[in-house]
Amino acid sequence: MNPDNQEMNAIVRTLPIDRAIPNGLDVNDFIVLMREYQKGGDYADICDSLGDRSRALADHAIQQGHLMTATTFYLNAVAAYRVGQYTIIPDTDKKLRMYRKLIDCYSEAAKLYNPEIERIEVPYKDSKMAGWLRMPQKTAGKVPVVISIGGADGWREEHHNYSSYYAERGLAYLMIDGPGQGETRLFNKMYMELNNEEALNEIIEHVSMDNRFGKIGMVGYSFGGYLVARTAGISKKLDACIINGGSYFPKEVIKFIPHFSKVFSALSNKKGTELEKFIDNMTMEGHASNITCSLLVNHGIPDPLFSAEGVEQIYNEAQSTDKTLKLWKDGNHCVTNHATETITMFADFFMDRLK
Repeated sequence: MNPDNQEMNAIVRTLPIDRAIPNGLDVNDFIVLMREYQKGGDYADICDSLGDRSRALADHAIQQGHLMTATTFYLNAVAAYRVGQYTIIPDTDKKLRMYRKLIDCYSEAAKLYNPEIERIEVPYKDSKMAGWLRMPQKTAGKVPVVISIGGADGWREEHHNYSSYYAERGLAYLMIDGPGQGETRLFNKMYMELNNEEALNEIIEHVSMDNRFGKIGMVGYSFGGYLVARTAGISKKLDACIINGGSYFPKEVIKFIPHFSKVFSALSNKKGTELEKFIDNMTMEGHASNITCSLLVNHGIPDPLFSAEGVEQIYNEAQSTDKTLKLWKDGNHCVTNHATETITMFADFFMDRLK
């Protein structure tokens, strides 16, 4: 494997099974991916091929009128394309091509839901942030809504499987790419800034003006936990938030993975001294104490990317009167090794506070 072509090796950037499977990758595709990768195949190319195969099966199912089967295989394709592009950090033609196929397949799957999963665009500055909104089937009055924010690479579609837990509880779930993430970055050319919370707060404001919605929650995964924590510090309309696998000082990840500076470069479109300044100035200092909404902080003590001490500091400084800190003695990054326990805990947390 050439590290210049395949940005991170399997130990660091390829998905452990407890992240891959809960987030949509077909278990047999995972087995094929690991087998072919260990033989020396290119990780992204293997995933691209797996995605194309699932997409072809979905298209065939559509022709046969088998819509549920089509949904399954479109989502399998989405997962394969998404996992494959993780290892391509800069916005190369190959990454953009795979992500375009991902969006196309998710768009087809979205049409097959009842109600359809809506495409949402939130204007910000001179561009738009792109998202998917899943509404519950039965609604009475204003519906509580949870906004989902991904991290450095696990963007909106990765959280599709979580949406079922919210819809089943009568909550709307908005999966959206903020600046530096997913479609918003790759195709709308909106990059992350130090005050990224202003953009995410604009999403909250946008949602608050939609007459369909009542109380508002927000959940952030990994680096997204940091972004959500910053947002909770300025929002006047956020009722509850969850920080899952976040950080007080995101630069700490570089101690564990020096190569991660390239990820921050892709997110921000910054290089050299400008990038160093960007990384150094990402912090919750002076922001955590502004959090007053209902708060749940979830973290694994042995998390290999962000320290538990950092999120404990966010929790301690937050001024929320309703706040909970959940630390897992064996939890990995974002506690994906307890995926079912964490997602049900999150959905119930929001249901209790938003409904």
